[in-house]
Amino acid sequence: MGVLGHERFGAAGGDLGSHVSRYLGLDHPDRVVAVHRMDGGLPVFTGDPSELTAEERAWLQSTAAWGAAEGAYAAMHRTKPQTAAFGLTDSPAGLAAWIVEKLRAWSDCGGDVERSFTKDEILTNVTLYWLTGTIGSSMRMYHANAAIPPAQHARRVEVPSGFSLFRGDVVRPPRAWLERTTNAVRVTEPPRGGHFAPFEEPDLYAEELRAFFRPYRTPPPN
Repeated sequence: MGVLGHERFGAAGGDLGSHVSRYLGLDHPDRVVAVHRMDGGLPVFTGDPSELTAEERAWLQSTAAWGAAEGAYAAMHRTKPQTAAFGLTDSPAGLAAWIVEKLRAWSDCGGDVERSFTKDEILTNVTLYWLTGTIGSSMRMYHANAAIPPAQHARRVEVPSGFSLFRGDVVRPPRAWLERTTNAVRVTEPPRGGHFAPFEEPDLYAEELRAFFRPYRTPPPN
C-alpha cells in the first residue's frame, strides 16, 4: 500500500479475507483506519464459559454442532489436503461436485443453487480452479492456518471494526462476541446473501462497504 501511495487505508473481506483483514488491523493499527468483515471467524475461547453471555454460549454450541455435521471438508483440507487434491485435479466432475456443494449449502438460495448463481457463473468459478490447477493450493491454506498459535486467535482488534452478517451465512456470531473480540462500531444484517455475498449480491455488498467506510474517508485535497 505504501508503494501505491496509501499511508492510511481500510481493509475488508470475508472468509479467509476476514482473517487477513483482522491481522492487518492487529499488526498495523497505525495505518489501518478501519476493518470490515463478513464474519467473526470460527470461535476460539479457552476461558471460563461462565464469563460468556447465554447467547455466546449457545452460539459456541451451535458452531460445534455445525462443524460436526458440515466440517468434513475442512478436516480433509487441514490434515490430508494432497489426497483430495490429486483426485479433484484429475476429475472435472469431482472438482465441480466439491465446489458446487458449497455454493449451494452456503449461499442464500433455499436449496436451489441457481437462485443465487447462474450456470455460467458456476462454471466460470469451477473453470478457474480447473485451468489453473489450484484446488490443491486452496486446500493447503487450511493446513497452514492450523499451525497458528491459539494466542494469535485471542488478540482483540482495537481499530474500528464493522460486520455485515448476511442472512444466509453459515456461522453468524452474536454481537456480544463481536464486541468481546473487536472494537465493533457497526453490525448490520443484510436481508439477503450468504457466505459468498460479494458473488451473490455484489451491489448490496458494495453498499455495505460504502456505508461502513464513509466516516473514515479522507476528503480529497482542494
